Amino acid sequence: MSEIQQEQVLKLDKVRDAWLPAVEFLFGPAYEKAQFLGFEVSSDIAQPEFIFPNTSQPFDYKVIMPARTFTNEVMLLADIMQVLVRGLYPKQSEDEKYTALSEGVAVYGAVTAIKQVFGEETLDSYLNALKDNGFAYYDAFSYVAVLLTEDPKAIVKLREIKPLLYQIKREDFSAVGIVIDRKIADILTYTFRA
Repeated sequence: MSEIQQEQVLKLDKVRDAWLPAVEFLFGPAYEKAQFLGFEVSSDIAQPEFIFPNTSQPFDYKVIMPARTFTNEVMLLADIMQVLVRGLYPKQSEDEKYTALSEGVAVYGAVTAIKQVFGEETLDSYLNALKDNGFAYYDAFSYVAVLLTEDPKAIVKLREIKPLLYQIKREDFSAVGIVIDRKIADILTYTFRA
């Protein structure tokens, strides 16, 4: 690992350590079998990737971050926050599919951090870019925002019965006392497609 990559990994670790308590407050603790093994940086990828190196420990994961993320502080924070949130409920198998709920929560975490660190104007620019370039993510975020407006602890409640958020089904909302329109519950539990 080059000196630049070592510095980048240290920065990633520092940001992750700073934000982990807030993420766990908002969305509950990490799945008990999930173990974060660290960051790597690569110039060969366009977006963050999870890798699961231990077949005997299927929820142990590393995160590979694209080197280009370091060219923009807003995107750096957004990428870190999204992998930090997804790390609460890592998907180690291609058989498992993220849902609009699990992806929307990851974006919600990024939006929350961007607003706090950079303010409303930067957040508006980020959301506009997301709407233009990644509408499926924007849409998933919007439905999660509706859910969390109705019940700010909805994700924590859901993860108490199913820690791997992408496993939530429509009936789980009522099982934990969340009153939400059936259409929204359906949309949130659909398989996410970018």
